[in-house]
Formats: sequence, structure tokens, C-alpha cells
Amino acid sequence: MYTPTRSKYNSPVGGDRFIPTRSLMDMDFARSAFSNWTPVKKPKEEEHFNPTPKDEYRRKIEEHFNVDSEGKPRRMLVFRTSSACKRKLSFVDELQGESMTSPRQPIKPVRHVTTHSDLILDAPNLRDSDCLKLMDWGRENILAIALGLSVYLYSIDARKTELLLESDNYDDYPSSLAWSHDGRKLAVGFSTSRIEVWDAVRVQLVGVVEAHGGRVGSLCWNSHILSSGGSDGLIINHDVRSNGRMVSRLRAHSGELCGLRWSEDSVRLASGANDCLVNVWDQRCMQQCSKYLYQFRDHTAPVRALAWCPFKSHTLATGGGPTDGSIKIWNTSNGNCVTTADTGSQVCALEWNKHKREILSAHGSGENLITLRSYPSLRKIVDLRGHKDRVLHFSQSPDGSTVASASADETIRFWKVFGPPPSPRKGGDESIFSLKRMHIR
Repeated sequence: MYTPTRSKYNSPVGGDRFIPTRSLMDMDFARSAFSNWTPVKKPKEEEHFNPTPKDEYRRKIEEHFNVDSEGKPRRMLVFRTSSACKRKLSFVDELQGESMTSPRQPIKPVRHVTTHSDLILDAPNLRDSDCLKLMDWGRENILAIALGLSVYLYSIDARKTELLLESDNYDDYPSSLAWSHDGRKLAVGFSTSRIEVWDAVRVQLVGVVEAHGGRVGSLCWNSHILSSGGSDGLIINHDVRSNGRMVSRLRAHSGELCGLRWSEDSVRLASGANDCLVNVWDQRCMQQCSKYLYQFRDHTAPVRALAWCPFKSHTLATGGGPTDGSIKIWNTSNGNCVTTADTGSQVCALEWNKHKREILSAHGSGENLITLRSYPSLRKIVDLRGHKDRVLHFSQSPDGSTVASASADETIRFWKVFGPPPSPRKGGDESIFSLKRMHIR
């Protein structure tokens, strides 16, 4: 085994050196003391002593450098912490001193979260089901809602409701809704396996697709691709540019699909179902291989709450049903569960804050709460109360400030829980990491 050698001064070879702070040294005094030194006459009793050069040097140090002109011990070599550490301590001391002696600039207050709903709408005949998606908020600021046999469009700006369609068959009811990214087309899934695509601007039916063997409870868009999930456990991707031509067909789950969501970067698709599983699919491999990328088996109840993080495209949040009650955060780059939190009640829906690191959860089978949580800790920030029955659906406004919640109590409430979007910086990006602020020499 290697043993480091030691010098004659008993210090390890290659060890750290103490570097003195020259700015605190009295170099002028030291130089003068060496040049003006004269031998001190020895007492007679010490004349017989013959000092060595080492003893003579030590005596010079003791006579001239131990004390200053005022008789105080002289500090020739001063060691201190780094200037950065000193600045930090000084800054803290300065703040503490200012807080007690002088008025300070006002500190930006913590964001106030509004805990009451801003608007309440009646939603008669809203179906109470875990496997349906009956509300969606489009980019044109229009909320689509399926009530009974009808689909309505509510204009947020005009505060006006318009009937889009109505089924004449009690067994053929709307079971899922999804706006296209441009907010002009609305896909409507039905209990009889049919999917209709409507032009919401002209209020006109533009396409019909029939591919599933049962109820279509989940829909979501990825550009011109419409993905659907049915009670037959299948996920089917349709190309709406070619009359709904089937692009890929995935044998996804053994039970009815409850949730379907594309990631923010449109690369990965998450699916949840009654078989308590969550599958993650890669869009680049769907046509060549129908195998999922990851399968998560940690939930112990049906999974209908799915939400992709808007600021981390590979991060997925999932929520478990009545006998589970947990929220889990997944890293879909490696398949690991990053964070989990037990809420104590069914998780019906999840929605991320687009502007801050927060996530909103809807609950049932308990106090029927809406809970705002911080990310990544999932600690509770505040509860929103108002619904009298379980909260089934979430949908977020285009600007990300407001969330609409639909409940089995047949009401829709609008919550300004996320606050207004941040205003753009003047003069562009002027953060401390901006190249505009850096001086490169």
C-alpha cells in the first residue's frame, strides 16, 4: 500500500498550502525592521552562551515582530475565509441591520391563491363516470361540455352557450371530447364506438370514424393525428387529413381506457385504464412496433388522471382511483417513479400550472376537494372547496390562469387558481444568465 512521504518539517508532500493575505501584512515594517536591526548587548551572565544561527533568527523575530509600536501582538500572516464567503456574511448582517435600523424596500409578497370560484354554471345531466372525458377548453376560449345526449359550446368571452349536437338515441350518448390544437375542430366520441369530427366555427360535421368495438371514453390530439381509447382496451391513431385513416392500432390494456394524453413535445403518449396500469408509448415507434415504452404497475386502482409537465416534457403525473388515492410523478426517460404522495381519496383529475411549479388535483369519495400542490415535493399549498360531490373533470384556459372543474353535483366552477400569466420582460431576456449582461474579457 502506498504511504505518502513526509518532509523534514513533518508535513505531507503534496498537501494543501496556507497562502497568506498580503493585503493585511505590514510589509513596510517588516522590511524596515530587517534593514535597521542592530545586535542587542547581552547580559554578562549570558556572554558565555554561543547561539546558533537558528537561535539568533528566533531572537530577532521575538524582539522585533511579536508586538507593534503600541505593544499589541502583531499579526504578520493573516489567514481568513474567501472573499465570497465574507461577502455573503456581510450581506446577511447588512440585511439584519437594515431590518432593525432603517426602512427597507418592500419585499414582493407571496402569491395569493384565490380559494373561491369565480363563476358557477349549471351542468344538468352530467354523467357520473370514471371512464368518460366530458369537458375540454379550446384555444379559441370556448368550453365544450357533454350533458346527457347533447354537446354544448360555452363562449367564455361572450358568456354565451350554443348547442353543437344532440343525439336522438338514449344509448348513443357523447362519451368523450377533445379540441384540436388550433381550437377549430372538436372530436366527439360516442358510446356506440363512433367518433365525429366537427368544425366548430361553421358548426358543421366534417368526418366520421368507426374503429372501436365499444364506447370511446378517451380522445386527444397530436397535430393532425387523433388518438382514441375505447372500452375494448385499444388505442387507435387516426389521420384526420385522410378521412380518419387508421395510422396505428395498439393493444394497450386489458380493461377500458380511462385516460389518454400526449406529452407537450408530442413524442410520448400516456394511457391509463381500469386494469390499474399506466403505459407510455413512443410516437416514433408506434407504426413499427405496438409495444409500449414503459409500463407502470404501482397504482392499485383504475388510473384516469394523467398530466404531462409543461416545463419538463419527460415528466408525467398520474393519479389512482378510490382504493389507491396516490399521486405519482414519473420520469419517462428512465421509467423511475420520482415522487409519490398519498392524498387519502380518489384522484379524478390532474392539471399542471403552466407558469409555476405547481400541480392541481381533483378528488372524490371524501371531501370532494380541489388541492393545489407544490412540485416536486407534492406538499399541499391550499384546498379549494365548493363542490358537493366528487370532482370529475379539469380543463385549463388557453392562457393558463383559470381551471374549470366539472363535478357530479352537476355544476361547473371556474377557479383563477393559477393566476395571470407572467408579463414579458422589457428589453427581452435580461436575467443574470443572459449573455447581454456578461462582460467577456
